[in-house]
Amino acid sequence: MMHFFLGSTCLLLFLQQAQSRTDGRTTCKPVTASFCQGLGYTSTPYPSGAQGFSLYQVGKMVETACSPHIATVLCRVVVPECGSENESQKKPCRALCDKVKRDCESTLRAKWLFWPSRLRCDSLPVSNCVQGEDTSVTESPPATCEAITVPFCFGLPYNETILPNRLGHESQAAVGLEIHQFAPFVKVQCSPHLKPFLCSVYTPKCVSAKPQPPCRTLCEQARSECAPLLSTYNFQWPNFLRAVTQKHLNHNQMLSVIHGFWSQVHSGKDDSSSCKPLTTTFCQSVGYKTTRYPNGVQGFSVHQIGQIVQTGCSPHVSILMCRVVVPECGSGDESRVKPCRALCEKVKKDCEPILRTKRLSWPTTLRCESLPLTNCVQGPPAPVTEAPPGTCQPITVPICEDVSYTNTILPNILGHKSQQEAGLAINQFLPLIKVECSPHLKPFLCSAYIPKCVLGRPQAPCRTLCEKARSGCGRLMRTFGLPWPESLKCESYTTESCEESPIVHGTCQTMTAPFCKDMSYTEVFLPNMLAHKTQDEANLALDHFTPLVQLECSAHLKPFLCSVYLPKCESGKDLSPCRTLCEKARSGCEPLMNRFGLNWPENLKCEAFTTESCEQYGMRSSDRMCEAITIPMCQGLSYNQTIVPNLLGHTSQREAVMKMSFFSSIVQTVCSVDIQLFLCRVYAPECVEGQVLRPCRSFCEKARRNCEGFMNSFGVSWPNELQCHAFPEESCISEENTKEMLRDKEVLAKLNSGGYTVRGEYKTGDLDVVEFFKLEHYVAAIRREYVGNYESRGPSAVTQTQMKKVVASHDFNLDEATFRALWLEYGSHGGVNYDSYVAALTKLKILKDRFQAHLLNLSCDCRVASFSFNQFMKAAII
Repeated sequence: MMHFFLGSTCLLLFLQQAQSRTDGRTTCKPVTASFCQGLGYTSTPYPSGAQGFSLYQVGKMVETACSPHIATVLCRVVVPECGSENESQKKPCRALCDKVKRDCESTLRAKWLFWPSRLRCDSLPVSNCVQGEDTSVTESPPATCEAITVPFCFGLPYNETILPNRLGHESQAAVGLEIHQFAPFVKVQCSPHLKPFLCSVYTPKCVSAKPQPPCRTLCEQARSECAPLLSTYNFQWPNFLRAVTQKHLNHNQMLSVIHGFWSQVHSGKDDSSSCKPLTTTFCQSVGYKTTRYPNGVQGFSVHQIGQIVQTGCSPHVSILMCRVVVPECGSGDESRVKPCRALCEKVKKDCEPILRTKRLSWPTTLRCESLPLTNCVQGPPAPVTEAPPGTCQPITVPICEDVSYTNTILPNILGHKSQQEAGLAINQFLPLIKVECSPHLKPFLCSAYIPKCVLGRPQAPCRTLCEKARSGCGRLMRTFGLPWPESLKCESYTTESCEESPIVHGTCQTMTAPFCKDMSYTEVFLPNMLAHKTQDEANLALDHFTPLVQLECSAHLKPFLCSVYLPKCESGKDLSPCRTLCEKARSGCEPLMNRFGLNWPENLKCEAFTTESCEQYGMRSSDRMCEAITIPMCQGLSYNQTIVPNLLGHTSQREAVMKMSFFSSIVQTVCSVDIQLFLCRVYAPECVEGQVLRPCRSFCEKARRNCEGFMNSFGVSWPNELQCHAFPEESCISEENTKEMLRDKEVLAKLNSGGYTVRGEYKTGDLDVVEFFKLEHYVAAIRREYVGNYESRGPSAVTQTQMKKVVASHDFNLDEATFRALWLEYGSHGGVNYDSYVAALTKLKILKDRFQAHLLNLSCDCRVASFSFNQFMKAAII
């Protein structure tokens, strides 16, 4: 939910036209491309070029100097300036792009260079943008003090800040998005100085309209107190925070800190994968067998420590040195495996004189004052007596000592044979337990690692408890790129033991939350499935969806959200959310969310819900929903709504597009103008009011007839699942049923957007989708014809004699006067270039089709028209 919260906040800010720069300057890097120097900016987030562009190709284009503004347009698109509050101010204007493209295309083509297909001028702004070498950016007014609005930094001794800060953030919205990554550290309270230090960096105190720099002492205090917690999870205090007052904080580095903090909670290998055998010979008798640092903790030399231990300067020297340098893999409380401060001081006092005589020295990185005073190792380990296998035993793992049962039995379902082994494994989840991402996590983990002993057998974990724990903590883990562990998959458990599982019980209460106050029910059940314990907490989480609700992307969104966050209370129990309601809400809102780069929240996936409670939420479980087509190949058809499962049983468009990829190369060959339409009507069938419209058998046969031979030539057979006899002949859709018509300008715009560069204004008449595909097929063939016959030769322009042969080969029988008129319109400098070649033949094709449309098919073997083809062409061209 954290990702979606951030995304919905951005959406709201965007709609208010105050979208903040979320990346600050932490991703800004110097512009290194030589041809982009001197354009008024020096930093970019893409020094190697934005995705989809070749910096080498762009450099070659700029070197042609085909326009005085070509560097301005290409550089500001391919290596764009690091953004401001108004991104359009940094982009080149549409008019400038159009002019540069017009000036450059002939020069570029002569040098075998091509305008980047991804650079579409119509996607650029028309105003408040860069007109030439100089930008039209309005200078920001001088910075002033402003009230702190970042929740993370509330409650400080000061309440005003000033931006930009030392990290380059220009708005508090950008600060809030980044600083929240440190929330886990603050929440586990590793240091009371951490939050003040972070806020002094991100929201510095405003003093006389200037930011007060961070305090070095405060940084050192935070580091000294939090570094041990970090090292517990195999991570050290990052170097970039040591020098935070001297250089910018890199966003990716910061994420790596958090990732390292959580990295022990990993799929399948999360338990003891980082523990390795203790191989150091002088540490074999200290009471443990595994360590995360078999070669020694950073800062220590195992060889030097071995020399110290071999002196025998103290009876406890091996215990001290080994537990510091090759420490034991931890248990629930890390201090329990560390040597005590008093032990360290005694060993140091005993050893220093002897070490000096042997020209050895006490390790400078071993400071006794950093070790714990109590609850630590005092001397040689006491022998551990394991309970005999197959008998109940009292729980000794600290994390699980306060669960609702007191006895356990090993081995558990994960294969741990002793409580010590299970305790080491469950300890990896300690950060998640401490941040309280779900009240169900600890009871579930204990039921898996330290199971309840019932009649001499381990009680299996409860699936419902697992699902609630995963729902609450899964989203936090995904924030740091960690999946829910495969070894704890909820689907592998049953609900048999759920009644006796230590599930947190809830209560019914009267609805008071403003977000859901107008729902049809008045009694809600808390805590909800996302572990919100109060209506205020649930309402605060619901507020993140306010922009979507206000946009009315779906009438079902609000009822669905309320059923999750403030579920209806029925007979003292909560009603689970309805899957059909979720699907209707998602169908309406997900396309809009995707436009803003947002995904449907992972913890609200409709597949996780059932249809059991749908009737009580006013829905029928049998209802199926139309949804917007997201398959690229099938967008822009005469219909835009489909339904899943599709005609082949694929349960999502994502699955359908993967299966459909088999046909992508076949569709591109345009072996049949029907193939793309037919495939789409199978893989993304048209949906009307929840009902699917199937393609006709004749439609299938036509598509197959024209493409099967082509497929066979490559040793590929027509797929079995697309056998035409499986499709109906009545109450179905054939290609003639298409109703949407394209106007003249729409036809040319669609061709141009497809990269065919068919310029000019032609009177095509209205074309339906099939007719347009036929025209597109023709234009694609013309393009291939030019590339194959002329572009591979030099010079590439088509001569007048060659053009006359081409016109005749396409059965355009023009007389001399008509051809001369065509040549004068499209020829230049003694030839016809690529664009003009495609445009001329496309025009002739359209005119010929227009003529054919006026012919009359009579019963006799004859055709009658009021004018001849040559007369029509001459009238149209001359």
